Amino acid sequence: MPACYKCGEAFLQDNLAFDAVCQRCSSWLHSCANCLHYDECGTQKCREPKAPFVSDRNGKNECPYFRVRQVLRDDRNNKKISPRGEQADREGRAREELQRLFSS
Repeated sequence: MPACYKCGEAFLQDNLAFDAVCQRCSSWLHSCANCLHYDECGTQKCREPKAPFVSDRNGKNECPYFRVRQVLRDDRNNKKISPRGEQADREGRAREELQRLFSS
């Protein structure tokens, strides 16, 4: 089932208009972040080689190659975090573990 990239709110994909917005958080639904071809780690951030370049990946676009990304139910509850945020999170957990080890 398709869901908003930002808040995880499910939406119907029937005739998704270019200017469709999420009912919960008002983010654009027809955006690269909600596309099946979106790849955060890619050089162009898109796996479709013929797709036009879009500078705002979270903003509204009219890409002809847009396909709604299906989200698993478990993925909707997981907060998306940047690679730097993941690293900071891992470091924080490691510090807590180390502190617990030496405080006993």
